[in-house]
Amino acid sequence: MAKLLSYYRLCPLIDIKTLLGITEDSEKGVVIATLGRNIAIKFRLSDQKQLNSWRTKDKFSSAVHYDRNLNMYVAVFNQTCIRTWADDIETLDKLKKYKFQQAIHTIITHKETTFVMFKSGSVYPLSELLENRKTFTPAVIIEDKDIASICYTSVNEDLYFGFLVNDATGFMFYWTVLNDSKNTFSKYPLKVESASLKGLELFASSNQVSLLSVWSDGKIYSKELSKQQKEGQSPVGETFIVLENISTNHFVKVLPLDEKYIAIYGADPNEEGAILLIYNTQFKVTQSKQVHKLYTDEAKIWKTFNSILLPIGQNLIVVPFCLETEQLVSLIGTHKPIQNKIDSDIAFVTDFHVAEWNSEGDKSIKKNKKFKVEKTKQKQISPNLKNRLDEMLKEGLPENLITQHIIEDILEEKNIRLLEDILNYFTDIKEAYLAKILQFVLSCHQKLFPKFNSQNLINLPPKMMPHGRALLLDKLLIRQFSNLHMLPHLRSCLSIEQASILMQYLVYQFSEYGHDLPKLNSFKTEKCITKWTCLLVDSNYQKFIVSKDEMVEEALVKCRNTIVDQQDALQSLKSVASVLAKFEAEAKGNKYANGRSPNSFFKIQNVNHYLG
Repeated sequence: MAKLLSYYRLCPLIDIKTLLGITEDSEKGVVIATLGRNIAIKFRLSDQKQLNSWRTKDKFSSAVHYDRNLNMYVAVFNQTCIRTWADDIETLDKLKKYKFQQAIHTIITHKETTFVMFKSGSVYPLSELLENRKTFTPAVIIEDKDIASICYTSVNEDLYFGFLVNDATGFMFYWTVLNDSKNTFSKYPLKVESASLKGLELFASSNQVSLLSVWSDGKIYSKELSKQQKEGQSPVGETFIVLENISTNHFVKVLPLDEKYIAIYGADPNEEGAILLIYNTQFKVTQSKQVHKLYTDEAKIWKTFNSILLPIGQNLIVVPFCLETEQLVSLIGTHKPIQNKIDSDIAFVTDFHVAEWNSEGDKSIKKNKKFKVEKTKQKQISPNLKNRLDEMLKEGLPENLITQHIIEDILEEKNIRLLEDILNYFTDIKEAYLAKILQFVLSCHQKLFPKFNSQNLINLPPKMMPHGRALLLDKLLIRQFSNLHMLPHLRSCLSIEQASILMQYLVYQFSEYGHDLPKLNSFKTEKCITKWTCLLVDSNYQKFIVSKDEMVEEALVKCRNTIVDQQDALQSLKSVASVLAKFEAEAKGNKYANGRSPNSFFKIQNVNHYLG
């Protein structure tokens, strides 16, 4: 599930038109905002604190970027020169200039490499330009034409780069794959009858790159980038989205978030504000929407880390977002069935045939060919639960609606067996009801649970007794859910005592007495317990701090010590990773980077050295 979280103000803007860009710094969670032609500021997103700033009398003509290869900051000045500097430099005017005869359009950063784009359309790595600056002559892709916009994305190690040119003949899109210094561009004319271009972006999905173009007719078209144009194919490709929530009378910005989600920012259909939404490209649905009061004509939007930054009015705001693995069940089957109000005196008779796949006619075929017959394993529903579900199953209600109807009643009845049947049978239970079940399991009296002892439960925390409580809790812990949706329910449902009991049990699972959860191996069990621990601390940290309970403090200290021990173990494994990789290469018969085949002597020598 994708969701836009509450936005907050990062800083005021000098002028929206002079905002040159937002880029990521070397430190996670820190961004560089080039707010104007003469100033750039570093901000930490978590507390909106200003960490550093740079001023210049010369004018920035690009956003400030951090180059990881040089470990320095870089920007273009006055479209003719480039400067690099360290973090502790405040005034940039006295720094060395790298001047170029040709005008520079902008710079971009891809992974650890910075690229420089000239007004002529050619693109080169910054390191190459600095080494060969005196003898360098950029290739000419376009002449006497202005670049309207640029866009880029990556697939594996390949950087796809494109720019848009608008001249008397219309829009022309140039693109290339920047895997070497050769500037070989392909170009597409962009034209839709009776519509004007309102935005474009490159979008990478399933190792393919497509050009998304937004047009005033309310459609977004998708065209796969290919050097060979297919016959009969539209210049802009096929219809990708029909925009209904955003006005295409103004510019629209498309921002890829990952392979399955894009953010779209534009004016409200009533043109009374702006709308930011997240669109699921896999299922073709809008997942989250956020309304803002003001819209600027020049739509600007950036993605940094897990946040979207955009100007609203005279402020730069930050919109955090969350992307999780999407479940199709959460997108379909959520509507209640329409009640059948047909006159009961009217009866419909429908003839149908029952198909028998293992009929006699198929036996002759099976004699000649070998068939592997597999029976579908269907979940068995208990008789007690079936009596309650018969009517709802006949109506065809989805699981999340069925569970809404019956879980409340079962919790009121305090029926442990039916609760266990629900967890065994249903796969789609909403987070709100999972939290209610969790609250019930942690708080109900131990007499309600069946009396039996499990050999796997050794030294169980006293408040988790009897063993039936722990086994029922285990079935709840392995459920699939959205962290984002579960967090508020854990915060509101669990008391400090219940949160403390759950924390003690999670720490117990980390100890040597812990056991594997149902249907999970040791690795997946530890991953599941870690996920629940993070959720519990995130949702109840204020309760833990205020309570000052000794049991809570002891559980948190044990949890911290467990995490530290695991980190130390990972560091130890990291030190022998290269040796293990060589062992694996020999086992598979692969060659090393130098072209030689591995040999047993080299392997034994490494083992002896390590065991030393």
